[in-house]
Amino acid sequence: MRNRLGATAVAVTACVCAAALLAPTGAQAAPHDPHREHHGKKAGAEHHGKKPGARYSVRLSQGADGASDAPSLSADGRYAVFTSSASNLVPDDTNGAPDVFLRDLRTGRTQRVSTDAAGGQSGLGGTEGAISANGRYVVFVSASTDLIPGEVHDKPSVYWRDLRTGEVRYVGNDLGNYLTWALHASVSGDGRYVAFAVSETVPRPGASVGVRDMRTGELTKHPFALHRATRPLLSDDGSVMVYTNSSYWPYDNPASDVKVADPLTGTHRSLHTTPDGARGNGRASQAGISGNGRYASFTSTSTDLGPDDTNGDASNVFVRDLRTDALRIVEAPDPALSTADGALSRDGRYLLFRAFAGTSDPGTWYLRDLRNGRTRVAITDAAGTPVQADTGDRPLDARARTVAFSSTADNLAPGPPSPKTDAYVRRLR
Repeated sequence: MRNRLGATAVAVTACVCAAALLAPTGAQAAPHDPHREHHGKKAGAEHHGKKPGARYSVRLSQGADGASDAPSLSADGRYAVFTSSASNLVPDDTNGAPDVFLRDLRTGRTQRVSTDAAGGQSGLGGTEGAISANGRYVVFVSASTDLIPGEVHDKPSVYWRDLRTGEVRYVGNDLGNYLTWALHASVSGDGRYVAFAVSETVPRPGASVGVRDMRTGELTKHPFALHRATRPLLSDDGSVMVYTNSSYWPYDNPASDVKVADPLTGTHRSLHTTPDGARGNGRASQAGISGNGRYASFTSTSTDLGPDDTNGDASNVFVRDLRTDALRIVEAPDPALSTADGALSRDGRYLLFRAFAGTSDPGTWYLRDLRNGRTRVAITDAAGTPVQADTGDRPLDARARTVAFSSTADNLAPGPPSPKTDAYVRRLR
């Protein structure tokens, strides 16, 4: 889930051919990178019996010798970015550290993107990869000191990479007041804005959020009231940001909130409010935003937010229309279950969420059409049985035709699974 969350030639060819079916018609050209590392051949015409529109999964980490997780998608669904500790996804991966990888689902090519501009591997690798809507830019977190010649940033920092030119830039890791340990980042659709969270290591753990304009270099620092502002997520045009704000005390029931903010001015307001404007009476987390910036989602245990809630103080996903302020509750097909881990499609019409009975229940992932209310199981094995899975911050493409996820299940796609967790993309319709 977003808040927790880490072959043989015949098998590789089968995976590449299946991957070709996932790319939508008219998908943009692949980013040009003269230093690209990749395995596999271009996808051919053979479809291995798959019919257009059929639902199936492609393993992004085919035959990997390490765990892969946190995949996210570009808006057109052509590119998936994920983190992996595997050493055999690309040639010459010898740093013994996790790296961020990009998979082109049209060609089947995999490249490592947490590298320097010349394609050289970073000594400490990278994690927490995110991709722009247009698929040209990625951001990631790395503690390596060798990513940019002449620059040394010896704590985990956020880096921005142009996949077309290979250029790598430092985004940031220091928001003042001991906030010097980068956690994760989000990038706007055109790569101009990067929102990132930074943690404090002394005297107590805390975190805050900043936004960097990569065109002007300007940094906007966002205030935090409950000691820990995390997991910022930007709309595609960079005009809206959401994030979670929480406290460590009291430990068993921490105060928490979800915020929507103007990334450039720092102005913000709570999403987690009752009809009279008071903050909800439960915990809130997992703030999300649609690519068009109109809809925001969050998970809450509150019982006083307005919409009918039939599962008591168990959690539910809520979706707020930022234009009208209307709030809707997203319950499971069985309303007694909890819902969480909501993620909106970029057009805001679809919501991916998980329904579960309790903390020991891995639950079932559903996709709901918020326009007509239709709900379908989203993540299954080849036989249609729901499987346990985790997702990244942007698991859906713009129109929810595909979903990216990671899972330890070994029967989701042809070919050899890794000994741990694999990353996948599944066609939904």
